[in-house]
Amino acid sequence: MKQQTIHGVCESLANAPSDATVRGYLNAQLTVEALPDIEDQLNAALAAQIPRRVFKRPRDTAVDFHAQPYYGKTEQAEGLWVRAEARDGTTRFYQGATAYVIWRDQRVTLAIKFVLPTDDRVGILSCLLERLKGLNYRIKTLFLDRGFDSVPVMRFLTQHTRLRAVIACTIRGKTGGTRALCHGRGSYYTRHTFNSPEHGAFTADVAVCKVFTTARRTGRNPRRAHWMIFILIRCAFSPQRVCQAYRRRFGIESNYRCARRTRAWTTSPNPVLRFVLIALSLFLVNVWVALRWRFAQLPRRGGRLVRYAHFRLQRLMDWIARAVERIYQPVCAIYALATPID
Repeated sequence: MKQQTIHGVCESLANAPSDATVRGYLNAQLTVEALPDIEDQLNAALAAQIPRRVFKRPRDTAVDFHAQPYYGKTEQAEGLWVRAEARDGTTRFYQGATAYVIWRDQRVTLAIKFVLPTDDRVGILSCLLERLKGLNYRIKTLFLDRGFDSVPVMRFLTQHTRLRAVIACTIRGKTGGTRALCHGRGSYYTRHTFNSPEHGAFTADVAVCKVFTTARRTGRNPRRAHWMIFILIRCAFSPQRVCQAYRRRFGIESNYRCARRTRAWTTSPNPVLRFVLIALSLFLVNVWVALRWRFAQLPRRGGRLVRYAHFRLQRLMDWIARAVERIYQPVCAIYALATPID
């Protein structure tokens, strides 16, 4: 509640159990052996908040990695953290892969997969697609971030699925590799062969987009051009169209920022507890989006409009905090431990 720790919440409530009691129950139930069942239950909770309109027709879908830094000293086999590119002063992270629907004002998390040290990218993507298939959810275009930029993923999407997909491609090399594609006066469409020492070569359609910063609008910095490369699987988008379509995927980053505001803090070495806190934060955002759509609509010609200011995320979090305080009674006074000395 309000991004506090278990200890902080228990200390602020008069009738709450001690933090040691709460952690004891959590550690007894949230075990590594029970992780698959816990993941299934959390995915069922996420699915329960998906608006019914989402299932009426195929929707654009984003798949991304959501990582939380880990600064502890637990070994990887026990802590279940994964290594990633250095960020926030560490290379160790607790990571979840999420599927997210890109559709108007009903953008919710559809499914989550906890990433373990033994998981590979193809297995993670396959698991998420199976969960979406079990929900009878249909994908229009799949947008993947740079974490899925690999030959096995491209080969999996081409040979084992019928999906059309757009994958953001990392620009590698100094003069060769994908950096050699970044030339010319404008965007263009080509084919490129990706080479992997372990998985061989794969040739795919590539959109090379030359984009410019927004400095013209802000006027703060000189206007600069930079390159973006997208791998296209069964897509006939033009370079300009694919860049515009991929921009809509960045709504998932806003979803993560909202989830960060609802997530409890912990220093627990229990990896399952950390995974559960990540999933619960995404669940609360799903609840907020569903309630906002239901109670913040403005009727108008051409479809309903959502009035965002009518129901902010902070209001939902305040309501939850007040409900907890009503049950356990907040601490409103302290007593002197000894006679005060003026």
